[in-house]
Amino acid sequence: MRIEKIGETIEKISPLYTQEPWDNSGFQIKFEAAPVSKVLVALEITDDVIDEACALEAEAVVTHHPMFFNSLNNIYDNDVTGNYIVKLIQNNINVYASHTPFDKCDGGNNDYLAALLGLSDIRKASGDEGFLRIGKADRECNIRKYIDKVSECIDVDKRFFSFAGDLDFNVKNIGICTGAGVEFARSAFDMGCNLFITGDLKYHDAQNARESGMNILDIGHYGSEKIFITNMANYLRRNTDLNVFESKADLNPFILI
Repeated sequence: MRIEKIGETIEKISPLYTQEPWDNSGFQIKFEAAPVSKVLVALEITDDVIDEACALEAEAVVTHHPMFFNSLNNIYDNDVTGNYIVKLIQNNINVYASHTPFDKCDGGNNDYLAALLGLSDIRKASGDEGFLRIGKADRECNIRKYIDKVSECIDVDKRFFSFAGDLDFNVKNIGICTGAGVEFARSAFDMGCNLFITGDLKYHDAQNARESGMNILDIGHYGSEKIFITNMANYLRRNTDLNVFESKADLNPFILI
């Protein structure tokens, strides 16, 4: 398969025209008309991911996060992003990123997380740019117990989580936005959600949530988006004849202390 076909296949479900204005989805590095038989799927590019790709002899890496969001004025091999670019080009590795298009699309990150948590009646919220998903919990329980379920479903230690609100509140309707989605919390609660799950919750947003009677669970940016790897890999397996590998690199930048 030629590299262009990988982009076309991904864009069938997550077209580039749906990306946010600040986003940089699409090819990050592309060798024109390059043949590809092996692809590695990862959350983002790191040294460990590049080493994985080299060990697998993969000709392409598909990531969720773009390598860069702004124009590059120079490339130096002694800074982080510059070093990635040099190593990838030296090893003839193409890179394609599907970021906000894959957050929004049917079957993308938000739908996948909602299904993973066993939500029913999952729907897109109107007027939120396509990110927010709302659904019903498979059983009613307090948030304290539901956090254990979330931790198990996404395979992330709950000690990485943060929560603002009432842990003893019984959860029934849940809003979800993977990544940094606190801007949609108010919409979720206005639509009847009694728990909103996202990542990257900031202090003032948490304080506002608590004072407003909202319950927000921060499962971390990494925790909410690591699901991209399996989801995208399965999509590529179903729709191409590529050998698709899932990155095993632990990209959670935080450690428990």
